[in-house]
Amino acid sequence: MSNTKHFSLSYNPLMFRICADEQKHQVCAVLMNDKAVVKVLPHVIRSVNELNIPSGDKQGYEILYFGVNLILMLDYRLSFNVEVKSSDYSDEIEVLIISRKDVSAWKDKDGTDDDDNNNSSSSTERIKMHYSNNGQKINDIYIPSISDAYAFILSNRTSRNNNKESKTKTVKVALTHSWQQEIKESQLKNRL
Repeated sequence: MSNTKHFSLSYNPLMFRICADEQKHQVCAVLMNDKAVVKVLPHVIRSVNELNIPSGDKQGYEILYFGVNLILMLDYRLSFNVEVKSSDYSDEIEVLIISRKDVSAWKDKDGTDDDDNNNSSSSTERIKMHYSNNGQKINDIYIPSISDAYAFILSNRTSRNNNKESKTKTVKVALTHSWQQEIKESQLKNRL
């Protein structure tokens, strides 16, 4: 109950009240036909996975999908902790976040679509990287600016700049999705 915010909202034809969350500095104007109590409830989804990611250009990746609707999911954040389980400190993994619609173009990027080299290179130029980083340990937060379906990619593809051969890597991934959502008190009573 300590994380729940209460707002009393009312509407008349000449004016409406504005609700504000002082801690987050978020302001929202709400028009309603009758008096209602709105609660802002926090949501958290956490997953921990240990993945074996093969090497190579064709299958050297793992993709986890997630969707974000910023109208309903206020203050959305994706926190992630990625760690390569290896004694070799040069073992690294690449973390990418792209739009789900760009996944097939990204898959074709490194030679998996050899027949249409010109088409595949032009399609990959249009891929917008929302996040990109590599290392043995990556602990970061991604805050999206637009509502979209996203792909969280762990890539173990062979780097063209690195002559070192890639090998299958065991990667521990902890993903935490957190957001807040406004819910009318009447909606909560209907579900109980």
